Amino acid sequence: MYRNVYSIRRSFVVPYSIVVFLFIVLLLLSLFWRGYHLERVLLGVLIIPVLYVFLESVFRKVKTGDQGIMIMKFLRKKELSWQDITHIGAVILRKKVYLLLTTVKGFYILSYAYENFSTLVRDIVEHTDAEKVEKDVKKQVEHPVKNISDIIMTWITVAILIGIITMKLFIQ
Repeated sequence: MYRNVYSIRRSFVVPYSIVVFLFIVLLLLSLFWRGYHLERVLLGVLIIPVLYVFLESVFRKVKTGDQGIMIMKFLRKKELSWQDITHIGAVILRKKVYLLLTTVKGFYILSYAYENFSTLVRDIVEHTDAEKVEKDVKKQVEHPVKNISDIIMTWITVAILIGIITMKLFIQ
């Protein structure tokens, strides 16, 4: 039984949901109102990765418990026992942190985008042997890196899409 569930931060999922909605509105406006052929094609192609990132962020979860860890993604999941983990490392790029779990079945990357990331790291570290954990990982438990740049960029995208939709509706 998994006790702890970690999802992608709501502070990212909420504005990204608005971006997806506004993107669909813009696509519908270009299809049924004033839209050029190239605009329709471009928006139609761009909606695919936008929707994929949205679905990934909504369905991505990490569950931990006494028996192991489950990493869930859109249409797939992987269960690992704590004994399967052979090494835990951290990659820190500016203010972005990625936790690297090396296992007998391969390696897995967990990003800082999870809600309560430091608690997730602490939970993983507590269930594994100390010699498997790098020093940088332990630093993340004590002094987590805060990064809100992706959230700010998502809100800026919301503002830009609202501006484009407004111009499309009211300016000829």
